[in-house]
Amino acid sequence: MSIAPWESALRPLRRVALDTNAVIYSLNAEEPYVPLLAQTIRRIESGDLRCIISSVVELEILVRPIREGDHRALESVEHFFHAMPGLAIRPVDRLVARRAAEVRASTGLPVPDAIIVGTALEERCDAIIGNDRHLAAHTVGVPYLLLRDFVL
Repeated sequence: MSIAPWESALRPLRRVALDTNAVIYSLNAEEPYVPLLAQTIRRIESGDLRCIISSVVELEILVRPIREGDHRALESVEHFFHAMPGLAIRPVDRLVARRAAEVRASTGLPVPDAIIVGTALEERCDAIIGNDRHLAAHTVGVPYLLLRDFVL
């Protein structure tokens, strides 16, 4: 698999939001997405790309290790969210809530997805990176880079 198309898609971007599944794939080193996400993480860590993650994504990622009492996985998640330069977690404040409500009203997206899109809009992200076809088809105001489109 060539990552050249992915690199071309990332090149003009300066600020992205990560959807929950992109974070899961990165943490679990899930193929065939590892090369794409590794390139994304390298750009984030180098400061070439700014990454915004909604606190809803953080919540969704934390559930499994907390439920299972998996302290190693919990440490890995915490490290990903808090030690990576270039990555910021955006809480759901009134501005994000308003944007998410507008997104939900116009698209019918579930609340967590609307919050992720609302966060990306409020943070002026150039794109959302993830692998959710439904969300990709209903995202408004910000492009959604569907990972599976770059591995086939």
